Amino acid sequence: MSFTSQALTGAVSTIKFFLSEAFLGRHFEAVELEGKEPEPGDLFLFRLLSPTGRWCGAHVGVYCGRGEIIHFEGRNVASQGPHAFLGSCEGIVSKQGQRPLQRSRSLWRVLRRRGGVDPVGLERRVREAMDADPPPYHPTRSNCVHFALRLLGPGPTLDPLRIDGRPVSSMSVDLNLSVD
Repeated sequence: MSFTSQALTGAVSTIKFFLSEAFLGRHFEAVELEGKEPEPGDLFLFRLLSPTGRWCGAHVGVYCGRGEIIHFEGRNVASQGPHAFLGSCEGIVSKQGQRPLQRSRSLWRVLRRRGGVDPVGLERRVREAMDADPPPYHPTRSNCVHFALRLLGPGPTLDPLRIDGRPVSSMSVDLNLSVD
């Protein structure tokens, strides 16, 4: 698969996630946490704002339990400008306290996978993600959405590691989230 094809596939999978989940609730449901604690595996979607303060997307993290959220983002210290958006940069996996993260970022919504998440598998994948060298971050091929869905692991209605019954290669992270 070519670089351009991989980037396009990754971008489409991210867009599909936001259309089918954040807006239609196909595999996840929005939950209100007012007065309640989140469950391990809940996805926290934080608003991404442009430099002018306009909403331009969302950053996704996974609630791990014990008041912690794990998330993946990129740090590009060498280059700035529009070309920085199109390339890979250093990937950073971090765990932060839920409350401090909510103070530093604007929470848009919390999504919970329909059918639940295997808490033992989630804990294992979180530990592995924290111990491993993170992959390079790329805004369309390897981003916070791809990372979060891989942490959740396969579910009854969504298997982020397979496309149309075929395993995903290590270079492709497309998700089959099409709306019927």
